[in-house]
Amino acid sequence: MNFSKRNKYALIGLLIILGIVIRVPSVPHEIGVDSFTIHILANSVSTFGEAKWWIHPLSIGGFYPCSYASAVPFILSGISQCTDVDMERVIWIFCLIIGLLSAATAYTMVGQIKNDDFFKFLVAFGYSLSPALLVFTWDASTRGLFIVLLPLFIYLLLKTRTSLKYVPLTFILFMVLIVTHHYFYLTIPFIFIFIIFLTFNKFKNHVKFITISNNFVNIILIIGFLIVLAMPFFTRTLVSGSRYTHLQLLLENNIRYFGVVIVFSIGGLIYLTLKHDKKFEEWFLLLALLCLSPFMYSLTYAHFVTPFFGSILAGISLTNIANVAKIDKQKKKYVFSIIIILLLCSVGFSGFYQHWRTGATAINYMSEETYSGALWIKDSINTDKRLVGDGGYDLLSRRIFAISEVPTLLVEAEDCMLTYGFINITDINISKNSPLSVAFYMDNPYVSTYKAGAYRNMLQSWEINSWWGKRIISKFNLSYVIENEDIEDNTFIRSVHIEKDNVYDNGKIRVWSLD
Repeated sequence: MNFSKRNKYALIGLLIILGIVIRVPSVPHEIGVDSFTIHILANSVSTFGEAKWWIHPLSIGGFYPCSYASAVPFILSGISQCTDVDMERVIWIFCLIIGLLSAATAYTMVGQIKNDDFFKFLVAFGYSLSPALLVFTWDASTRGLFIVLLPLFIYLLLKTRTSLKYVPLTFILFMVLIVTHHYFYLTIPFIFIFIIFLTFNKFKNHVKFITISNNFVNIILIIGFLIVLAMPFFTRTLVSGSRYTHLQLLLENNIRYFGVVIVFSIGGLIYLTLKHDKKFEEWFLLLALLCLSPFMYSLTYAHFVTPFFGSILAGISLTNIANVAKIDKQKKKYVFSIIIILLLCSVGFSGFYQHWRTGATAINYMSEETYSGALWIKDSINTDKRLVGDGGYDLLSRRIFAISEVPTLLVEAEDCMLTYGFINITDINISKNSPLSVAFYMDNPYVSTYKAGAYRNMLQSWEINSWWGKRIISKFNLSYVIENEDIEDNTFIRSVHIEKDNVYDNGKIRVWSLD
């Protein structure tokens, strides 16, 4: 089903407008956790003119201790320096751009599977407006850029089948994905599947194969899906706690990040599996799904990747329904009305999680008090001074560090600690993970047990004038303490109240001088 140029441009234009409107933030400031780590690293690139977390070639991709994948921090720093816009607003602009780009990459890629305007529009609509993409609005997580570029990588990979001129572009994008996120491991099965199946297709006409019926192949494919889906369940690979609870969480995550049309992806998978005379691209998609199926058990990462493939399968299912309805003019009206209602429900579901749910939980975003406190620190404290938080989870300290740009001792941001001198290279004790272990891919090829943030936690249990208190303050040359008035006092902050001066208080954030 193809549209006229006028209708095609109108639909694409409306999709862009809807993509912008739904990404207009309903919260006052940046959200997320990893976003603030990336914010800090991007600030450091602008300040120092280099990536100080690069201490090994593997640091570029974040595969070495105290490092982070470099693509997004460098992009953010470049945009900020070229536009002279503050980093927080740059992050929103960046997230808006990649959000709109997701529709383009999905639309382009699925055209290789089926050159049908209706199908391509459905996939672009479902993917670009899925909660999995919208969650990265004003959140500079590197996952967002990766899952937006993944469809483009698959498109270029498929295009190399017909023209070798796409090989350099595919290789360049593969390198970009390596320095974007550890998700790049998922592209390796795609490459192997493509090469093996391409080789098979090249030689099948020159070698006499045993004739196998399509039904037998389809049955083998179904059995293969059942086996790979069951393996993690029975082997407990990527499964934590109760297996049945894990399955429930897996289902909840996929519905949460994909949306209400997930049920149609099941129909699309069944149709594609049982279809006769599958094209190369359809076989590639099925085999890619077969390889990805076991990774669905990862509750941390899988639900950000599966919506793209789910959108393709749902698009196939809905397109088939629409094509059947075209034959019967009486049913056509009702079928297209139902599809429109489904798309509206999908947008409503995404909007619920994007706006109402996010706004209902204050911890999801940086409060105005935190932001104003960070601005005061930026204006009043020199960047050669160092701060430390007063206990609890250090998300508030991370947010203040990102906005104020004054170095702050953090618990779980060793890359930032190395960049700003809290960690020396000589402190890092490096050990290797075996390439045959899960830790090699889930953690890193190299790991370190040294954590500067452990001292920050230890400090909370000691008085400021105790031996340990003085030692930790001296070790990291700490000059100020950030107090979060929403959390309970601890030994350290109570002693600070007695011994030191309060230099700032906005009702939530207090700053105490240690000098």
